[in-house]
Amino acid sequence: MTVTIVVAIGANGVIGNDGDMPWPRTGDQKQFKELTMGHPIVMGRTTYESIGKPLPGRTSIVLTRNTAWGADEGVVVVHTLTDALARGLGRDDEVFLIGGAQVFAEALAHDVVDRMVVTHVHLSPEGDAWFPEVDWSQWVETEREPYDGYDIATYDRS
Repeated sequence: MTVTIVVAIGANGVIGNDGDMPWPRTGDQKQFKELTMGHPIVMGRTTYESIGKPLPGRTSIVLTRNTAWGADEGVVVVHTLTDALARGLGRDDEVFLIGGAQVFAEALAHDVVDRMVVTHVHLSPEGDAWFPEVDWSQWVETEREPYDGYDIATYDRS
C-alpha cells in the first residue's frame, strides 16, 4: 500500500494563491491525470472547492473539520486524515494526496507518505499557501523529467 503526494511547487515553496495555482498552467495536468486515474484522491475541502467537482475516474475523498459540510454526490467526506487513508486504501493499493498545504503537512508530520511526485515550477510567485518543510535526507529522487519551465520529479522515502 502506497500513499503518494502529488504537488506543484514554485521555486520559493509556494503551492497556491487565493485557492488557485499561482502560475499559468504548466502542462503537467496530463501527467497528473495519467498518474491518478482509477485511484482514490484525498484533498482538503478548500482544494476540492477550487476544483469545483469530483474528478472523473477517481474516488474523491474530501477531508474537512466541518461536520456539517456536504459535498457532491459520489464524494466521500471524512474528518481525519486517518479516516481518509483508511477509506482510500480500502479501495485501492495506492492513494494520492493532492492538496492542500494542511493535508500535506499533516501527512508528512505523521510519516504516512511513501512517495512524492513533485512538479518543480521554475518560478517564484506570490502566494498564500506553501509546501511544508521536508527533511529531504529521508527521500531519494528516483526519476526526473525536464519540461519547458518545470521538471517533474519522483521521490521515494529512503
